[in-house]
Amino acid sequence: MDGRQIHKADYWGAGFVIEDTDLDYLYNRLLEDETPLTTAEIAQIIIRRRVEREAEAIKRREQGAVPYLPKETFAVGQQVAFATPRFQIGQVVAVRPGRNPDLGEFDVIAVDFGDGRPPREYAARLAQHSLNQQAVYQGEAELAAPEELFERHGATVMAKLEARLKASPDIVRLAGRWFPRALLASVNIGHLNLAEAVLDMAGGGPLPTEALLKEVGLPANVNPRLQAFSLHYALQEDERFDEVGPAGQVLWYLRRLEPPEVLFPPRRLENAAPEQAAPALPPALRALVDEIDDEFTDEAPAGEPAGEVPLTLSFPHRRVGTLPLSPRLRAFFPTAFEAPRIRITFLDGDTGETLPGWVVRSGRYVYGLEEWYKKLDFPVGGQLTVGRGPTPDQVVLKASRRRPVREWVRMAAAGPDGRLTFTMQKRLIGVNYDDLMMVAVDQPAAVDDAWLKSQSVPFARLVADLFRELAKLNPQSAVHAKTLYAAVNVVRRCPPGPIFAELLTRPYYAHVGDAYWRFDQSQWTE
Repeated sequence: MDGRQIHKADYWGAGFVIEDTDLDYLYNRLLEDETPLTTAEIAQIIIRRRVEREAEAIKRREQGAVPYLPKETFAVGQQVAFATPRFQIGQVVAVRPGRNPDLGEFDVIAVDFGDGRPPREYAARLAQHSLNQQAVYQGEAELAAPEELFERHGATVMAKLEARLKASPDIVRLAGRWFPRALLASVNIGHLNLAEAVLDMAGGGPLPTEALLKEVGLPANVNPRLQAFSLHYALQEDERFDEVGPAGQVLWYLRRLEPPEVLFPPRRLENAAPEQAAPALPPALRALVDEIDDEFTDEAPAGEPAGEVPLTLSFPHRRVGTLPLSPRLRAFFPTAFEAPRIRITFLDGDTGETLPGWVVRSGRYVYGLEEWYKKLDFPVGGQLTVGRGPTPDQVVLKASRRRPVREWVRMAAAGPDGRLTFTMQKRLIGVNYDDLMMVAVDQPAAVDDAWLKSQSVPFARLVADLFRELAKLNPQSAVHAKTLYAAVNVVRRCPPGPIFAELLTRPYYAHVGDAYWRFDQSQWTE
């Protein structure tokens, strides 16, 4: 048996297993230190233990243990080195005749590994067996340092460890750290009521666990780290509290004081695209999909985001006061191990003003900009940039401000029949904007009614109606694909892919160059 098996990649590959003895060792370590550990810290402990175990096995082999080969004969009291369990030494405690007519005469040895488990049985004096061909350990081996093994194989060990720990009912994870459930300090309803009162006085939060600990009065003889972990767990299990910190931070908020738009994603932002197979888009439309960067377009644009990313605001996000958590923008907003909502701070890059914000991961949006939009009179189609702030929970916004100028813009309104109509009117605009995506709205409540009525209209009919309305604004009756996307999203939340698919697959849309189409009435049927 080769004493350098842990050097080999296949040792840490698909066959690597987190053993029960690993978990027993970990449990005792956590009990002794009273300190919750991250997955990476536990993986390093497991790897170090494997190295120490193999070093001990090598030492014991050199002191008289013989490698296990099924063809050999063994006696009670003999020390035997096994490849499975990996590189462990056991003592033969019994030998009996084997019973299998197909194998002929052989022995069965019972081996005690000294781990508190019943002895395991193995075949001996068996000439024909595949394990007889395994390599035999030939002397002392130099073992790799645990740090080096973690650098090379830590990701694999952590993945196996996460799966095993998640499946264990006896160990809990909070904010990326693990600890035995039974060893948590006792937190009662009185402690939790005090925590609620403290958060209430702070306007709901956010406050770190340490700030709450000062007020709730857990026993002083408990390790401070274990106090924080135990309170954290109790708060997490109580529906009054919401953990809203980014990865690496634990921050608490009272759920009843969170904005409703954070707890209940607005219907305006729900993806209402039809479920249908989408055709492959030509390069020009594929480039538009990347440029629009819709949050419901799962394909991330190529390349890493720069220090800041430009964004053209669509109607649903302007109406609700949000930003899309799109493929390109996700990198600028903090994530979390488990928290579905994360409290952040927006920084106005021009004025230094701060605004509270919320990342709603499941809804793919960031809430908290309604007042900022109103103050700037920010239009649909207006342009801004999003960049990283000085801390992980801060995000910098810059509106592309300019001297206000009256411009001809596309105006959306609800017609007498409740359908959306468009006209060209002059409006004062104080930011740079994308003319193709500009949609002004003077009466948002009326447009909301049109949105409600449009929900029952078949998608293809809705797109065609809006296309023909937009075509009236252009002397050539041509409509750009981006303009159609912007218009559809006033009354139906939809990423660009399904809208562009309509242009490609319906016979009544005629491509006239670049990303422009005309409506061919001769191909239309009601």
